[in-house]
Amino acid sequence: MQKSSLKRTRLLLLCKCQPPILSINHTQLSIAYRIIFHQLSSMKALNILIMLALLMALTITNLSATPSDDEPLFFHNDGDEDRSQDEPTSVGFTSRFLAQKPRAPMTCDRYPRVCRAAGSAGPDCCKKRCVNVKTDWFNCGMCGKKCRYSEICCKGKCVNPMSNRLHCGGCNNSCNKGSKCLYGMCSYA
Repeated sequence: MQKSSLKRTRLLLLCKCQPPILSINHTQLSIAYRIIFHQLSSMKALNILIMLALLMALTITNLSATPSDDEPLFFHNDGDEDRSQDEPTSVGFTSRFLAQKPRAPMTCDRYPRVCRAAGSAGPDCCKKRCVNVKTDWFNCGMCGKKCRYSEICCKGKCVNPMSNRLHCGGCNNSCNKGSKCLYGMCSYA
C-alpha cells in the first residue's frame, strides 16, 4: 500500500492537482521535495543555457560590427543625392556594448587633407564630401553647380555631349575640322 500512495503523490505533483486531505509521512514528503527540486533545477539549467546562447550571439554580433584595419577608409559614391548631405554615412552599425568609443567620421570640412588621400573620390570638398569639381555632375566647376539632365561635366564646365564638338559623345572627344557633332557622333550624316 505504501507504493500506491507514493505513486498517487507523484501523480498529483506532476499534474498539479489539489491533493486530497491525506496524512503523508516524512519519506513521501522527502520524495515529493526531490521531484520538485529536480524539475526546478532542470528549468534553471534551461534558463542558464538560453542566457548563455543569447550572450554568445550578442558577442558575435558586436565583434563582427567593429571595423577592421583592412577595410578602406574612403568610399566612392556615384552621385546618390537621395541621402542627406549633412549626415555622415556609416558602413556598419555601432553598438552600446562595444568596448571602445566609436570614432567620429572623418569629414573633409574638419579634415581638408582627407580628400587628397589615395582612394578619395576627389581633391575638393563640397558639403562635407570629397568630390572632383572637374567631373562631378552635381558640383561642376564649383560646389553646388549642377549640370542639366542632358549635360555632363567636362573640365569643370557643363557641356552637351550630343552636340559639342570638343566633347562629342564624352569628355575630350573632339571632332576633326569640318565635321560636326550630331547625336554624340562626329560626322553622323
